[in-house]
Amino acid sequence: MAKTSHHSPLQDVEREALLAQLALARQALIKAQRGMRPRSGLSRSAAAVIEEIDEFAFVLTGSTEFFHTGAHGTPPRQPG
Repeated sequence: MAKTSHHSPLQDVEREALLAQLALARQALIKAQRGMRPRSGLSRSAAAVIEEIDEFAFVLTGSTEFFHTGAHGTPPRQPG
């Protein structure tokens, strides 16, 4: 029997590729945010996009912590 996802109509390969791109965007936003004033509108906007990426990953995977690391310095989880 073929494996099907109850989380998303995307094929597994498509979902993995999308998650990989979301991971890159999320990492870029976090890196950029380090150079921003903490309470600036730009920093808050970056944080909001990061939250939306996390929500999108949740919808795709069912995991609320898909991109979150286990310990400080541990690389983010890679799809697949």
